[in-house]
Amino acid sequence: MSRQEIFGQVKQAFGFVPEYLEKAPDSILEQYWSVLTFYLSDTALSARDKALIGFGASAANHCEY
Repeated sequence: MSRQEIFGQVKQAFGFVPEYLEKAPDSILEQYWSVLTFYLSDTALSARDKALIGFGASAANHCEY
């Protein structure tokens, strides 16, 4: 997927393209966007449940973010 296609999808989802995504290298941008779209979408687990799992994993790993 090209950089412009990803930016189009980001803009459609959020209404703008965050600066940190504009500065991201192509290889990281595509990977980040594919993970983020999965993370925010509803599957067998809701987006809320996925966020809670991510929060729990970050806490268990002592993530500083």
